[in-house]
Amino acid sequence: MEAFAGSKIHVPVARPVPVWALLVLSLTGGLILGVATMSARLLLPGAPGWIANPGTVCAVWAAAAFAVGAVGCGHRWWTCALAGGLTQAGAVAGCHVGAAILLCGGQVLHAPLVWGAVGLVHGPLLGVAGAWWCGSSGWWRAGAGALLGAAPGAAGAFELLHRADLPSAPGTVWAQVLLGLAAPLLLPGGRADRLRSLAVLAALVPLGAGLHLLAGAVAAPV
Repeated sequence: MEAFAGSKIHVPVARPVPVWALLVLSLTGGLILGVATMSARLLLPGAPGWIANPGTVCAVWAAAAFAVGAVGCGHRWWTCALAGGLTQAGAVAGCHVGAAILLCGGQVLHAPLVWGAVGLVHGPLLGVAGAWWCGSSGWWRAGAGALLGAAPGAAGAFELLHRADLPSAPGTVWAQVLLGLAAPLLLPGGRADRLRSLAVLAALVPLGAGLHLLAGAVAAPV
């Protein structure tokens, strides 16, 4: 089965979710996810060691973009990309804008803007990947699963290789690496799909770690 049929992603479903419902679901789901992230950061004892870790946050938000792309498979690829981007826009708004309000404007907006820009890049990418995974086969499907694993895997690899000392929660870093490896293996599919996904993942993780390094340098206070 090819990844595309015309300009639509070909899927074995009779009728996809309506576009308006997909986009509303994406934006509201992103808002809820962002508020949950912000609430955990502010309210849970000891949470900043793992909730506030940019790699953890990006991995969770990337999974949301992948999920809405899979739900929207059958629509045009740019619809799935838009849905993935809306999850990230909603998450950034729910997390950082909500935190700024609750903290009475005490939050520096430079880093949220940078990570928000990162989310608006990988959100559409993961949205399309979710649709590819749902509606394609072969290397297209394998690459989509690898993209899902690359989000936490690259974050964990960046922490392990770039930092002279591990963060306060080293278990979180190793969990990111293991989750990155496990994600393409846990997705439904055959043995060939999983082997292809691991091969693509091996190429994507170093690239993603480099992007984390670049984003971290830009987001660092000057």
